Amino acid sequence: MYPQAAHLGRVRYPSLSQTQTSALATLAFFAAHIPLALLMRQYPRIGFFHALATCAWGLRWTTFKSRPELVAYTGAYIMGAEVLWRMTRTPIFWEFGKYAVVTLFVVSIVARRRLKPPPLPLLYFALLLPSVLLTAGSMSFETARQQLSFNLSGPLALMASAWFFSQIELSKEKVLRLFSALIGPIVGIAALAILSTLTHQGLQFTGASNKVTSGGFGPNQVSTILGLGALAAYFYMLERGVSHSFRLLTLFILVVFTAQSAMTFSRGGLYIAAGSALAGSLFLARSNRTRIKLVLGVAIISTIGYYLVLPRLDAFSQGKLSARFQNSKTTGRDHLAAVEFEAWQKNPILGLGPGGAEPLRHKLLHSSGDELMASHTEYTRLVAEHGILGLNALLLLLLAGVSSLRRANTLENKARITSFLVWSSLFMAFYGMRLVAPSFIFGLAFATFALENRVGYRFGGSTALGQQRLNTTETYRAS
Repeated sequence: MYPQAAHLGRVRYPSLSQTQTSALATLAFFAAHIPLALLMRQYPRIGFFHALATCAWGLRWTTFKSRPELVAYTGAYIMGAEVLWRMTRTPIFWEFGKYAVVTLFVVSIVARRRLKPPPLPLLYFALLLPSVLLTAGSMSFETARQQLSFNLSGPLALMASAWFFSQIELSKEKVLRLFSALIGPIVGIAALAILSTLTHQGLQFTGASNKVTSGGFGPNQVSTILGLGALAAYFYMLERGVSHSFRLLTLFILVVFTAQSAMTFSRGGLYIAAGSALAGSLFLARSNRTRIKLVLGVAIISTIGYYLVLPRLDAFSQGKLSARFQNSKTTGRDHLAAVEFEAWQKNPILGLGPGGAEPLRHKLLHSSGDELMASHTEYTRLVAEHGILGLNALLLLLLAGVSSLRRANTLENKARITSFLVWSSLFMAFYGMRLVAPSFIFGLAFATFALENRVGYRFGGSTALGQQRLNTTETYRAS
């Protein structure tokens, strides 16, 4: 008899008090980030200690060699908190979130002696290294260091995330906890943005992104991380086994995050989240177990959004919100992409080196008056600054994503992985790799998502079918 099967007949379900405690703890965790965010904005040093404590806590979890999911939760929390630290002017260096995730994942890998990386992400990053010589040889030490850090920390975090997640297994319950860790700090971001929107004197809306409604920080980053939080809430709401009270909570979070993301007037955050949700939902719609829940969920969200939220937001912005989303201008991204393609044609082998295309973008900015200066599309930046090696790196990323999707064993897992890959790919198309989020989410697609058996667990006060992998030879078809 298989070891796990021997215990199927005597599964212990948590008591009602235990499940209520779990639900209240999660709600308290979300709510605690509202006063925390306000304090961090008022006293940035609190953010400094918060960042250090988060990393210290994560390093502590790396010593639990049999519980790597605890490190994953910390990484997800850092991913959600990165924009919060930036918008509260926490005194940490700009790429702290990326290097923190890399450090946690590498230490965990070494501690568990899982030193064999997945080959495709490793080759992807290795192909970007030869062009480093061009940067080092053409810039001062400090400028080269800044350019390499800004342009290569994202790919490094992607490789580390894929390496880490390729060696762990996540049950449904663990995925939900990871989503919770991500949503917590984003609640603080939303609170700061909403407070700024409601209290700013003389707020005016134009056809451009709005820094006031973004909490005084970059609308692109705030909009996108709010969209990611809304995406996590969307899949959280659709999961089987989640209690009705938790579904209402995640629905409320989804509506708030989506509304405030729209109010930043930065369209990319919602477009990326909607595209990712749609891609994942195509698989969920094929499953008899999730189709009805999907239809009901989409109907409820659409009704609330169209009849309750959108009219009020449009009235608040004097009609500027709908006009903004009807505008199809790319705000200069097409011009930047054209300049980077031209740079690749002139330097086809190694490109210009990381950061080498920045002078060309400066020249474009001064000559055309475009809004953007730094590269906003990782794909064109790779070929401009890494040449043919950058193109090959992109192809390896594509192959790695396809390989991860092919390994998925159920429609629900295919939906998750597809959504993760689409979100990270669209983020890189809109905003490059400014945050650790696209690296983390792409790496998350490499995790093994446990098959479902009949072991019960409760999450948020509801009995669900557990997600623990059976140690048997039974296989599950994805249809």
